Amino acid sequence: MNNRLLPKIGFVISVLVLLALGETQVALASQGLNFITVDVPGAGLTAGQGINASRDMVGFYTADATGLPPSHGYLFARGAFLTIDVPGAMDTTCRGINSRGDIVGEYDLDGITSHGYLRSGNSFTTIDFPGAANTNPNAINSSGDIVGFWDDTVNLHGFLRDKHGVFTAINYPGATDTQAYGISDKGDIVGLYYDSVGSQHGFLLSKQGTFSTIEPPGALQSQARGINSRDDIVGIFLQVDIHGFLFSGGTFTVIDVPGAAIDGTRPRGINARGDISGNYDDSSGNTHGFLATN
Repeated sequence: MNNRLLPKIGFVISVLVLLALGETQVALASQGLNFITVDVPGAGLTAGQGINASRDMVGFYTADATGLPPSHGYLFARGAFLTIDVPGAMDTTCRGINSRGDIVGEYDLDGITSHGYLRSGNSFTTIDFPGAANTNPNAINSSGDIVGFWDDTVNLHGFLRDKHGVFTAINYPGATDTQAYGISDKGDIVGLYYDSVGSQHGFLLSKQGTFSTIEPPGALQSQARGINSRDDIVGIFLQVDIHGFLFSGGTFTVIDVPGAAIDGTRPRGINARGDISGNYDDSSGNTHGFLATN
């Protein structure tokens, strides 16, 4: 199961429909961020994913610019890159990192079935939701709680794996599919769900167990991808084009990497300081990681 860069197919179809109808974009607050490109030396594609409070970033890279396998995970810390590969795996991706330096992601042995993993120190532990066909962890908080999603060959379901190793399924009420992507140190979870017509919408699941939709005004579709301890949320949304967003203090702010291609900016994580990690496509279609700071 390969979800390397993000499910964009439904978004692209909607973009074409909107252009035909001549829709205009709803104005949101402007961004005020400093962007740094993060590229693994010699890689054809670099995709930034999670970030912790020390600005350690994780992600994955491929030698081929189109993202063809094999993929390798990476850790970018104190200006240096470290390749992360699960022993014996054909492909490895890193998705999330916490304040202790624990990393989660997925790997496969056959190019087909995805397994989750936790890397703590130099030790790898496989994480598979019981009975799942595929398991994809996406984030880990400082307590060691992990969120992600799994599939039963028909539908996708979010999950929480607590620090004791106990799994809980996460399903947005009435949704056909649910995917969890971020968890804060307080235990709040963000992700996306699919409605009955296949559109994606971001959600917040509070520690108290309450679901709410997270979507910029005027958006047709959205995804919530990361959350920090201050309740700041990052993700992407579709109006006429696809943009990144930051939701902070009740206000949505557009995030677009300067010079990125249309539909090309995809925030993935946000730390306690408000630093944002993710990836973007340039005008030639090449994918790069980025770090955005205030």
